[in-house]
Amino acid sequence: MRLKLQRLSPWRLKGFSAVARLILAWGLLEGVRNGFYAGYLAIHGGNLGFSLAVIGTAWSVHLLSDSFSKTLGGYLSQKLGLGWVTLLGGTMGLLVLLIAPYTPYPLVFFTLSLLWGVSLSAIFPGLLTLSSQMAQPGREGRAVTLTNLLTAPWTGLGVLGVGFLTKLNPGLALHVLEAAQLTAILLGLSLIFRPARVRPPRQELYPWQRLLLFIPAAFGQTFAPALFGFYILKYAQNLGLSMFWIVVLIGVGGVVSAGLLVWTGRHADRKSPRGLLIGGLALIGLAMIGLGLKPPLAWLFPLALVAGVGFGCFGPGWNALVVRLLPENNRAAAWGTLMTVEGLGFALGPAAGGLLAATIADNAPFFLGGSIMLLLSGFYVVALWRPWWKS
Repeated sequence: MRLKLQRLSPWRLKGFSAVARLILAWGLLEGVRNGFYAGYLAIHGGNLGFSLAVIGTAWSVHLLSDSFSKTLGGYLSQKLGLGWVTLLGGTMGLLVLLIAPYTPYPLVFFTLSLLWGVSLSAIFPGLLTLSSQMAQPGREGRAVTLTNLLTAPWTGLGVLGVGFLTKLNPGLALHVLEAAQLTAILLGLSLIFRPARVRPPRQELYPWQRLLLFIPAAFGQTFAPALFGFYILKYAQNLGLSMFWIVVLIGVGGVVSAGLLVWTGRHADRKSPRGLLIGGLALIGLAMIGLGLKPPLAWLFPLALVAGVGFGCFGPGWNALVVRLLPENNRAAAWGTLMTVEGLGFALGPAAGGLLAATIADNAPFFLGGSIMLLLSGFYVVALWRPWWKS
């Protein structure tokens, strides 16, 4: 049984416990904050005296403080250890849950949201770094990809689950959030007693030159989808799609993407992530442009397949490239920098997309987003030119 688990898992069994606990802790923390702002407050906030403008501003302050603190956060995860930073983020979140619903002052709410965002900024860069370091040799990219897959659903679970509970019983929803936060705190404590510290060798410097290679994709891969992501459901309904078909199309793309990960993850680790990264960006770009053409339902299924293949190639290719080119020293801080750039793209995309949709056409953001992805694909054809890549 132990040998079978070793063959299936991308992580070494010796380090799997720490990785699993940190994945669960981050999933809970991510679910709680999304559930609190987008589930609990979005539905019940008016009864607490908060307008939608105040809630939206607090949520933006929280996300921006998290994004712009990630470089420092990644550095702190290396210095303090992942147990301490998880404990800090969990404790700060619990304080927000205990204080924010009862404060009559928006400025206090904004301050708490800012501090909560800063406190969480160290955990995810440290988690990705720990995941790559605890991976079996040659499986680092797969380990990071699987980490992203295991943590991503918690956002939706938090919003939908807490939103459903809030409609039934707001008090129960808040208690569930507090219980989840306490669980994350206990997981952080367990990592302190059995520390999982990212210890860098002192002789290497921060890899600024190599890091610059990732900046275009780090920004573009969040900016391009964010151009239209906030109104994609309305756009789909304008095409005549019911919610049923929207869910089916998203499911088709998701199943294809997940099904490809076994092969693409192995290929990225064992051979080269270059082709997967370039091809994935190109396919995603073509799918975005295809959506902008407002096709009929029959054409949306091939587009969903193309998008699913694109994301199934891009994710493992991107993760494997980051692991290969960023040295272990300061990898968490470097990953934090990339996440800051990704957060900037995510924050600027909706404003730019809304402006394009209002001034040009509602499908203009799709054409711009697709063009950005195609340009990034061409960029990496040159940037990862084989002689340079081999060196």
